[in-house]
Amino acid sequence: MNRIDLIRMGLKNLWRRKLRTFLTILGVLIGTSSIIVMLSIGFGMQESYMGMLSRMGDLTTINVYKGYGGGYMDASSGRKSNEVKLNDEAIENFKNIPHVVAATPLVETWGMIVSGKNMAYVTLKGIDPNSMQHFEYKIAEGRLLEPGDNLAVVFGGGMRYNFYNERDLKRGIYTPPDVDLMNDRMVFTFDTSGGYPAMPGEQRPRYKEYNLKVVGVLQEGNWDTDYSVFMPIDTVQKMIKEKEKAENYPQQNKSKDNEYETALVKVDSIDHVEEVQQVITDSGYNAYSLSDSLKEMKKMSSTIQAVLGGIGAISLLVAAIGITNTMVMSIYERTKEIGIMKVIGASIRDIKRLFLFESALIGLLGGIFGIGMSFLLSFGLNHFGSGFFMNVGFEPGSKISIIPIWVVFAALAFSTFIGILSGYYPARRAMKLSAIEAIRTE
Repeated sequence: MNRIDLIRMGLKNLWRRKLRTFLTILGVLIGTSSIIVMLSIGFGMQESYMGMLSRMGDLTTINVYKGYGGGYMDASSGRKSNEVKLNDEAIENFKNIPHVVAATPLVETWGMIVSGKNMAYVTLKGIDPNSMQHFEYKIAEGRLLEPGDNLAVVFGGGMRYNFYNERDLKRGIYTPPDVDLMNDRMVFTFDTSGGYPAMPGEQRPRYKEYNLKVVGVLQEGNWDTDYSVFMPIDTVQKMIKEKEKAENYPQQNKSKDNEYETALVKVDSIDHVEEVQQVITDSGYNAYSLSDSLKEMKKMSSTIQAVLGGIGAISLLVAAIGITNTMVMSIYERTKEIGIMKVIGASIRDIKRLFLFESALIGLLGGIFGIGMSFLLSFGLNHFGSGFFMNVGFEPGSKISIIPIWVVFAALAFSTFIGILSGYYPARRAMKLSAIEAIRTE
């Protein structure tokens, strides 16, 4: 029996029992689409988590904080110091760690920026201008900080919404801030009184005012940078010393010269973040990155995927039992036909191939239609199910169901394999039928 005869006979046999074939294929369709849709929800959850984390900051940036105990690794000698100091030497050692693209200390202070009648409380972040371009700071207007900048600033994308008019607020009126970050005059001060007069007997420091030069505005959408203001670290350190002098605290940081509370380390790929973070932690520092949260989220979504996929697999298992039942019933109905085929020269292998082809075809067709049904269900979930799934952790606007192309081919191969596996027992049974006994069957 050649392949053409095999295909022709298999299709004819399935067509003769159209209703039974249809119901069996329907079972495979339900099982396949259940698995794909359940898995796609898991992939959608992962994508939603990734989007959420990317808006919280850069997934390849490690935040380093001063540790207690241990020591930092000296790049030249390979020995540890006795004290953990987050200073310029430590920053240089971070830069020498494999897969590190850049490292910069971060100095933070707080104050107020006044622009005409509007003002805003701000977090001022001092960063190394040479390193800023290596971090994920996406510019919307202007440019990033460059070496040689003095009182230059780069605003976070959401800073325009941070301004308010104090006089209007006193009268109970709120008007959206009309501030042009790039072109309006900006003045920074450590005086956060907002223009309120001093209390009787209160002595306030006389802070210096700084005319800022705005060179750039970052894109909106990053929670870590939206409401921050970036300046060269040398400028911020100088401003902090002048603030301490105005407050009569000139000795506050003398013993901690060139030491920092925080540093940022940029890694070349998210795949190497954990490795670099471990090296920094082993050197005695406290280190945190968003990849820590990502790892936990992936673990949770994998568990959810396994549960959802298991539910879908039960449907496919029931479908497999249906295929086996269909093929076994087919043997009972075609016993005489099988005997005649053996008598006229069909080999045992031909009988086996015929039944396996029929069961594989049922699995294949069920898989094809199941994939089509999966895409329809996925479309419905993405367009009409967002309201419900937002309550279980999905981010607004994110896709609930995502079907990767490899899942489509894997589902097709798996459903066909299930068909072949389900047809193996009926095929073996058909092979063992005695030709003479089969012909005698009425």
